[in-house]
Amino acid sequence: MHTHFHILIHKRIAWAFVLCISCIILCTSCRGDEIIYPTLGDKVTNEVRSGGLYLLCEGNMGSNKARLDYINLHTGDYYSNWYGGQNPHQMKELGDVGNDLQQYGHRLYAVINCSHKVEVMDLQARHIGQINIPNCRYMAFHGDKMYVSAYVGSIADPDLLGSVYEVDTATLQITREVKVGHQPDEMCLVNEKLYVCNSGGYLLNQYDSTISVVDIHSMTEIKQIPVGLNPTRIRMDNAGKLWVCCQGDNGNQNAQIVVLHNEQIIQRIPIHCSNLSILDNTAYIIDKTNKQLLTISTIDYTINNTPISLDAYENPYALLATPDALYITDAKNYVSSGVLHCYSYDGTERWTAKTGDIPGHLCRVAGEYTLHGDTHPTDTTTTSPYIHRVYEYKPAIGQFVNTMPQYEEGDDEQSMCRKCELSLAHNAGGTVTLGGWGGYIVFGFDHPICNKEGKDIQIRGNAFRMSGNSEYGGSEPGIVMVSVDENTNGLPDDTWYELKGSMYSHPSTIHHHTYTYTRAADTIRNPFHTQPYYPQWIEEDSITFHGALLAPITTQINGKYVQRLLEWGYADNQPNTDIDATSFDLSWAVDMNGQPVQLTQIDFVRVYTAVQETYTQTGELSTEITGAVDLHAQ
Repeated sequence: MHTHFHILIHKRIAWAFVLCISCIILCTSCRGDEIIYPTLGDKVTNEVRSGGLYLLCEGNMGSNKARLDYINLHTGDYYSNWYGGQNPHQMKELGDVGNDLQQYGHRLYAVINCSHKVEVMDLQARHIGQINIPNCRYMAFHGDKMYVSAYVGSIADPDLLGSVYEVDTATLQITREVKVGHQPDEMCLVNEKLYVCNSGGYLLNQYDSTISVVDIHSMTEIKQIPVGLNPTRIRMDNAGKLWVCCQGDNGNQNAQIVVLHNEQIIQRIPIHCSNLSILDNTAYIIDKTNKQLLTISTIDYTINNTPISLDAYENPYALLATPDALYITDAKNYVSSGVLHCYSYDGTERWTAKTGDIPGHLCRVAGEYTLHGDTHPTDTTTTSPYIHRVYEYKPAIGQFVNTMPQYEEGDDEQSMCRKCELSLAHNAGGTVTLGGWGGYIVFGFDHPICNKEGKDIQIRGNAFRMSGNSEYGGSEPGIVMVSVDENTNGLPDDTWYELKGSMYSHPSTIHHHTYTYTRAADTIRNPFHTQPYYPQWIEEDSITFHGALLAPITTQINGKYVQRLLEWGYADNQPNTDIDATSFDLSWAVDMNGQPVQLTQIDFVRVYTAVQETYTQTGELSTEITGAVDLHAQ
């Protein structure tokens, strides 16, 4: 999205007129030193959910009206101008044109484009500091570094290249800079490379059409990949493929989605994608030209319409797909208040809320906040239903190992656990691979999970069902173990119990299997993933795993390798949208001899890959975890 002046892009008004309008806005709309306080609006929902949703409203160029709103999903309250309430003495509030909003660790980062800064806040949006970067656009994060794309200078200069700035997140100081293409926009970090969309989006009839590949170790541009005219947005799917939205000439000619794998174009989809969000194995696409919300399978690129109609939208704009809801904004006429819509995936509209001007960027966070009096918010975070801590992470050899999460030289088991937390904790929505059979992760919550009537915990993966076939799809089942902190030391070193799944008593199941992987045997490769498959932070040259082994589940249908979806009781076995099929009952617990165990609550969860299958075309089956939810937590 090109936020320097939305009317330019969306209304196609001549440059002279744009400049004239901008001058009018500058003269009449500037807030100056006015202090803006938050406004508590109506309840937008009666649903009880944990966490909250931040909305960055861009505001019009020159008006100093960038605004951060907050929706408390636990209470259903919508707060306008939340940032103003948290920071009443930041005189100019956020500034001019909000262009990006992201959570990383325990901080919020907001790019304020025309104010030439990145605003740094805590998760309650209290000001921590700012980073001054000229004409900054979008952010990406890796380790203790932030990367910020920037147009740098005049948007009308066809000879001026853009830059990516590296920032130390501890000191908030710029450490390095690399020149890329013209007017760089969104970025994505994969395997220690930064993929930067060079849009040239304001250089009318002189658009860029490349992706810059930046090595973050040397901070140099190592190549450019031609993709299509005016690439602006980029996302990574669960298989590590990059989805690039090319806007064409902004009049929708030559607009397309380009899919990259290993820096090669593997798919072109002729759709005008103004925004996208990827959840599990589905890309949600706003086709603003035709006012449609579409879905595209990230597996076979099947395009489907959704039950959500955008016909009544004036200008569909921002989009965020979360496991429990889909959020879409309508920017209306770009100069007045917009609207935020919340939907269920069956198309039901749950609620709407009036927003600031140009509601452009959504960010889901954990925790609930409220206001006491008029201006002083305090943290009233209740128990979170999401993963809080990762205690152990030991994957087996696998094609995504060392990349999900990313291994860096010097990492050890503790630092890799922290990286798993960044991917999974507080509903972050990342993905952690467990590698082949036996590879595991141990995690916990900020409270015990109680064994109540019905199912108690949902564990999310990236499994999917075949279109038109509910029995087969992409299943990589993991066995779920649970433990109680009997010795009260806060560590997962007590007895483990298996949650008995549908294959537990099947004659093909081997309950006491042992297998050893060696560093020397790390020779299995597919053409898509060429990094070491053995976990590089493990110093020992062999890893031995113990557990149950399920029979192979893979077959071929129409020449494609697919997996049989197991009936119940396994992680990464059914799509996350089927909450019942991905949830577990603590009453299923059995001891090592298969005898039922009555647990009133549990403190730790362990998931390990339950099958041992490897195929040349697809690699090994490996359980992936994308999160977990306590179904009883408020």
